[in-house]
Amino acid sequence: MEKSIRSIVREQLPPKQAGSIRSDRAIRLDKGEFPYPPSPQVISAIQAAASGINRYPEVLTNTLRQAIADYNQVDLDQIFVGNGSDDLIELVLKICIEPGDEVILPVPTFFVYGAASQMLGGVTISIPRQADFELDVAAILAAITSRTKLIFIANPNNPTANLVDRAALIELLDQTDCLIVVDECYFEICQTTIAAEIEKYPNLIVLRSLSKGFGLAGLRLGYGITSPQMVDYLYRIAQIFPVNQLAIAAGIAALTDLDYVETKLAEIKKERQQLAESMQALGLKVYRSDTNFLLVSCAAWNMTSSVLVSQLAQQEIFVADFGGKPGLDDYHLRVATGTPAENQAFLVTLQALKP
Repeated sequence: MEKSIRSIVREQLPPKQAGSIRSDRAIRLDKGEFPYPPSPQVISAIQAAASGINRYPEVLTNTLRQAIADYNQVDLDQIFVGNGSDDLIELVLKICIEPGDEVILPVPTFFVYGAASQMLGGVTISIPRQADFELDVAAILAAITSRTKLIFIANPNNPTANLVDRAALIELLDQTDCLIVVDECYFEICQTTIAAEIEKYPNLIVLRSLSKGFGLAGLRLGYGITSPQMVDYLYRIAQIFPVNQLAIAAGIAALTDLDYVETKLAEIKKERQQLAESMQALGLKVYRSDTNFLLVSCAAWNMTSSVLVSQLAQQEIFVADFGGKPGLDDYHLRVATGTPAENQAFLVTLQALKP
């Protein structure tokens, strides 16, 4: 029976594995999450909406889309929503990728772009970034062929945490007609966007998330800003109900309590700076960050990131190992900014592990 199934399914990607079970004492700095609960208004909105979950949500989710459009000062028909950024990435690929089509990825970058492209039969073309992790625009343009359909650019980039130079983005938009997806899921933290250019460039899609800046990671809610024509195509291929009822209520409530978000983000930025300075004092290299996480090199400790990440995990402190990932050597890890207590516990443990 196994042989029969394998003969009819598509080429297999690596299987997913469940994350390790973590106790309530675990310190989770590995996912780049908003370390605080969402606004109390969000909790109240979810509670109020819970009694109506026997009904299907809106087909095009126009109530939420309007709230997002107002927040971004664009028109409703320039907004599409989905079940988190990962869902949106796959949705964009579905409207343009045929087996064998090419997707350009400036590496290192967010792994989901490549995984989703390959799942749909796309061919990923990795273009190394420059030494400062800036885009190599000339190399990207040189790699474009008749099969190139899409370029993914995370801005700020994940896991390197740096902003891409705006001039580089404009040069790419001016020089190519393929889709350019700029992933701005950390917009609320960096306050830098290319979204105003959607009027000029119909091939531009800007992705956003309510996970990193609003604390809704567990509800899976993301959105995109692009031309009305592109929104139309995206919704043609999307699920009928792409966002659940509770996420809709939570998203609308989150966007009405911006004071809460601004206060918490100010705390995160302050903690991020203190975290960076403390790790640098321990002899680690910490890269500049425009996100809520820090890319760190432990090469000066003569310890690979896999060893350090494993030792931290034994103390129930979880950070992300990026050693050996495309575009990075064996000494890189990513550390998200937690609460003050979480950051302090991490630093105390880190100091104890220093060789």
